[in-house]
Amino acid sequence: MAHETKGYFQQRGTVVNWWYPESPKEPLYEHYVEQLRWTLAQFDWQGKRVADIGTGKGRFAISLALRGAEVYALDISPDMLAWAARDAAQAGVQVQFLQGDAENLPYPDDHFDIVVCMETIMHVPHPQKLVHELARIVKPEGHVLLSMTNKYRLNALGRLPQTVYQRLRPARTGAPPRYMWSYSVPTFRRFLREAGLRIITLHGQGLFQSNARLQLSRRLSIPLFPRTFALWFFDRVEPRLRETWWLNVMGTVMAIARRER
Repeated sequence: MAHETKGYFQQRGTVVNWWYPESPKEPLYEHYVEQLRWTLAQFDWQGKRVADIGTGKGRFAISLALRGAEVYALDISPDMLAWAARDAAQAGVQVQFLQGDAENLPYPDDHFDIVVCMETIMHVPHPQKLVHELARIVKPEGHVLLSMTNKYRLNALGRLPQTVYQRLRPARTGAPPRYMWSYSVPTFRRFLREAGLRIITLHGQGLFQSNARLQLSRRLSIPLFPRTFALWFFDRVEPRLRETWWLNVMGTVMAIARRER
């Protein structure tokens, strides 16, 4: 399975055709904007040597470089890297882009002040191996910022009928390989702990996500929450809940963790 998943992301015209966090037309655009804002606010990035693992189209890498970081960005997808390199050139920043496997990073031990890995762990077949690699390349007392999709997010309730149907029906032939996983908060904590990373902060986002839908059949779905309500709640109510118990059922959970010596 691992080979098929990685092969999917390496193919031309796959992930680049459905991953658009930079587009205002993306249903979770506001979510991605806030995720980036929160990340940038966590550190003074000036002069820091930073790795952005699973850089995608480079939205974190470019933003960090604009704030004075020395950025090294890696992704397995050549399409995504080409997009990111183009945007970095347009932004007038230097980023060292490299194609590679997040589970086998081509960087030396104890090399980076901060390692960022956002929206990536859900796309690798061996998540613990990824987290160990992040811990390996960060300096002792350095920090890792990591996000995951929450397995027990409230927004997933609308997909329950579809999930039951998929488990009962025969497996389809010719279907694309699995390329998405989600984890509970306790499992996320365990990944970090077993890699020698001590959690400093857990921060959630997306209690009521505007892209959540109630799947009535394979082809028919309706919004689980009205978009106007979801955006109002996200902006006005949710901020005070993001580091409370409620993060356990939010769509995305982010961690800041420090590598122990």
